Amino acid sequence: MDGISVYSEDTRTTLVPNEFIDYYMPHANGTFVKVYIFLLRCLAAPGAGFGISFIADALDETEKDILRALRYWEKENVLTLTWGSDNEIRGIKLHRLSKPADADEFSVTSAPAPTSAVVPAAPAAEAPSSAAAKTVVPDKLPDYTPAQLDAFANREDTNWLLHAAESYLERMLKPADVQLLFFLHDELEFSNELILHLYEYCVSRGKKAPSYIQKVALSWHADDIHTVEQAEERSLQFDTCFTAVNRAFALNRTPGVSERRFLKRWTSFGLSPELIEEACSRTLLATSRPDFKYADRIMERWYQNGVHTMSDVKKLDEAHNTRSARGQATGSTASPQNRFNQFPQRNYSDGDMTDLETALLSEATDRNA
Repeated sequence: MDGISVYSEDTRTTLVPNEFIDYYMPHANGTFVKVYIFLLRCLAAPGAGFGISFIADALDETEKDILRALRYWEKENVLTLTWGSDNEIRGIKLHRLSKPADADEFSVTSAPAPTSAVVPAAPAAEAPSSAAAKTVVPDKLPDYTPAQLDAFANREDTNWLLHAAESYLERMLKPADVQLLFFLHDELEFSNELILHLYEYCVSRGKKAPSYIQKVALSWHADDIHTVEQAEERSLQFDTCFTAVNRAFALNRTPGVSERRFLKRWTSFGLSPELIEEACSRTLLATSRPDFKYADRIMERWYQNGVHTMSDVKKLDEAHNTRSARGQATGSTASPQNRFNQFPQRNYSDGDMTDLETALLSEATDRNA
């Protein structure tokens, strides 16, 4: 794949665009980010020829990983790929980035000053709330006023909660963090213990962005989780399955509502993480994208056929290949049917043939007489 040219709509700089850092990088995995930054570096030498194998060697990744990263960034409208007649990449056009219409992530340029309205205090004992979750929960955080946030931060039952969250995040809280805590406590009615477990869960996975924590909280709320015990049980059910899916599909994000339904279904199948990852890998090879419906058809077929190990998958594949080969062989050698031979054929004996010959000769003699 040598000879690919890289060019950009924005030739003013080779620095990483702020929009990429603010809106695109947080959702991409490490390999995808490495590939994009490497392409920016290549803009400094536009006349140099290089290929997918060159990028893979430079970044210590596989060629498949590089192609997957390029397709991901094309889907995110970060770049456009130009393909040659030989189905090889011949051009990569980097776009001038802007804030996506649906972006709500924290931006450095728009970040307000850190809040100082955090007053550490000894935590008070609090029993897990058993109140039912509210029926309607907004997708976005309400626009709380500074007075509301100050009042929340200084409440006796919540001021220590902010200090604890600050310890988990290992930084000063921003207004967005305080708004999220207000939302979790008063809107979702999460207990203090459940909120701290939520932060511990997200931080343990290397996720500290308020947008990520909010998405996890909303998914818990949608699943009627109100206690730490329920959250732990849910984590045990989903973590193994989602880790396999995330590794194969390179999602690097919490699953959406429809995707969680698939994860629940696959968990009920009892398939091992190895099998789940294999089904997702086959999906990428077939569709070049993380298609949950396609992967679901693969895993459902394995479940129905009693597949439990990779050896079972191999046997199932061999049986499928054998049937396909037998069907092709039968189709190529079978005599074509037509409307002239689709009726039962009679079998005549030697005596029948002699009687018929005698009758024909007698009929001919009578005509000549």
